[in-house]
Amino acid sequence: MSVTPCFLGGLLLASACTVACNRSQPEQPATQMPAATKPAAAVATAETPEMRLRAPRVGDVYVVQFQPRGTQQQRYYFYQVHAVRPDAVDLHPARQEATTPQAAISAPGFFAENSMTYTRAEALELLQEQPGDVQHTRLIAVRRN
Repeated sequence: MSVTPCFLGGLLLASACTVACNRSQPEQPATQMPAATKPAAAVATAETPEMRLRAPRVGDVYVVQFQPRGTQQQRYYFYQVHAVRPDAVDLHPARQEATTPQAAISAPGFFAENSMTYTRAEALELLQEQPGDVQHTRLIAVRRN
């Protein structure tokens, strides 16, 4: 079953309920090893999707997982960040869904020209499946070059 970009975009906007996204960082212990003595693996910190949503960049690609009605299969939809403003992001939706979150997205015309605008709060809400969402839609990754 194919889902049109406008339908999926509307579904994502409709499923974005007000969710409290306030998370505090755990306090660090008072005594820590100096950075120079920490193992390299402990120093490197991978960015999470939430971190990338909070600091979007033009060209980021939001990977949204969903389950088409009547199936147990997972499908993926992509949105490319076209513009970043202090309170919102403009996204270009993909023209079609994919069967893998690693799908190639570099082909000319992969993303539609029309834009969808999400507030920063709405974008963060995509991380959580919303109650009543029969397609179990949620953002699972932010691809960044």
